[in-house]
Amino acid sequence: MIKKSIWILLPLISIGIFWFLYQAFGNDEVKMVQKIPSMTHYEKNPSLKFPSSNLLENGDIIFRRGYGVDSTISMNFSQGEKRYSHAGMIYKTDKGIFIIHAEEDQEHGHNGVYIESIEEFLEGISIWAVYRFDLSEKLHQNMLNYALELSKKNIIFDMDFNLLDDDKMYCSEFIYKVINRSTSQELITAGKHFVGKNFVTIFDLYKNDINKLIQSSHRLLVQ
Repeated sequence: MIKKSIWILLPLISIGIFWFLYQAFGNDEVKMVQKIPSMTHYEKNPSLKFPSSNLLENGDIIFRRGYGVDSTISMNFSQGEKRYSHAGMIYKTDKGIFIIHAEEDQEHGHNGVYIESIEEFLEGISIWAVYRFDLSEKLHQNMLNYALELSKKNIIFDMDFNLLDDDKMYCSEFIYKVINRSTSQELITAGKHFVGKNFVTIFDLYKNDINKLIQSSHRLLVQ
């Protein structure tokens, strides 16, 4: 009798899991993508393998597309264009270009907000883009200063994805808080609402009108 009940419940559980994932990753973004058709067509092969250093500025936001399980989940969680899975902030120094970002990378022993070279950030990556907020140089410096400040606070990666907690941050949450707090403007909004919580997705970081594309590995194709 117990075995029979289990076999009856299994299909129901499977349906429940499918519904949960559909609500999280595939429900309302279809309409959003339809609103941005030009953003969904890119050339297949990269025009550039690496960003041009002379075009980069402090405070620029760099996006990348990873192919691990976590990267795929992050990319698909966006409500709009599902192209990038991770983001960080450009930090230019005399010693090179670095990226400040929040990530859990067990392979390299990283957990939270940290700084690494752009070469490490883009290792094995073929899809990337750099965006810039159309703001004053002072505000860009404020953004960088705040990002550097957070990198020294031992902030761990936020596995709870809770925007109300500053002791832990996930990648898009880090950019969201850096930009909004250092500029005293709500330039980025939490566009994903799910199971009673607000989430900042990768797409939320560059979908606004004040953020312009500086360079990308794949040219956008005009329809």
